[in-house]
Amino acid sequence: MRTKDAIATFLNSCRARNLKPSTIRWYSQRLAVFDRCYPELPEDITTLETFLAGIDGTPENKHAYFRVLRAFYRFISPRYQIANPMSMTDTLEPRRSKKVMSTLEPDEALKFLASAETMRDKALFTLMLDSGIRTTEAATLLQRNIFTETVIVNGKCGEHEVPITEETRRLLIALIAQDGPHKYVFHNPQGGPLSRHTIYKLVRHHMKKAGIDGPKMGGHRLRHTFGRFYLATGGDTRSLQEILGHSDITTTEKYSSLNMKDIIKKHHQHTPLKLVHGAAQGVLIADELIREVEAILIKQPETGGANKQKQIGFF
Repeated sequence: MRTKDAIATFLNSCRARNLKPSTIRWYSQRLAVFDRCYPELPEDITTLETFLAGIDGTPENKHAYFRVLRAFYRFISPRYQIANPMSMTDTLEPRRSKKVMSTLEPDEALKFLASAETMRDKALFTLMLDSGIRTTEAATLLQRNIFTETVIVNGKCGEHEVPITEETRRLLIALIAQDGPHKYVFHNPQGGPLSRHTIYKLVRHHMKKAGIDGPKMGGHRLRHTFGRFYLATGGDTRSLQEILGHSDITTTEKYSSLNMKDIIKKHHQHTPLKLVHGAAQGVLIADELIREVEAILIKQPETGGANKQKQIGFF
């Protein structure tokens, strides 16, 4: 079977299933590289290993090709009754190095929120930090989708309802009152939604203004901050999955890994040295008791005292 034909069928299925255009482009770009390498569709694992081994760039880039091929063959294999070499994922999946999730500390979050000068920026940053919504979800938030305790956003898996605090709701309502009726809460001068790039630049600018640095300076750092503190302060993974709009709870479980400051706090609470110190205090108390008894015995008459000391076994 020609690889080009198989790819066309797969992408048509993606469109029929109403996958987002960005997702379809993501598949298409990587499968085009695969097609140039193999005009005839490979059905053996060795060929796919050779292809993945030749992918340049970061481990994340190589893993992206792996995920595309896995989705592609899962669709093509039953459709055309061909072998699925991607079923052997244990041997094919490229390794990815573990990365620390970038978040804000409470004092950094406070400085970041305080750096906003306009009503729009205050409402935008507060909403993102309060709800953990994605940049695109914030950009496309409709005025009619703001309710008393929730907002409805349109995310990767479609629309879902997200809780917000009274503080956030008041800021959103104040912004709407200031701007007047528009389709989008955060709009550009033409009335359309703010772009993801515009929001990224706004977040980055105000993080720098607040003295915050790091590898992640966009809206996803606010999302990670929300997820981390939601669990750290007693929230559960299942409700966090609903709030963040994850289709798979394994994605949500990444937020359960604590950052180093959380680990340090836990360490100080549970280090074995606390038990050692406790035991040491017990030993000191016992030593003091022994010395007190010795002092009492020394004051006794020599015969009685010596006999008692020998009986006790101090000497």
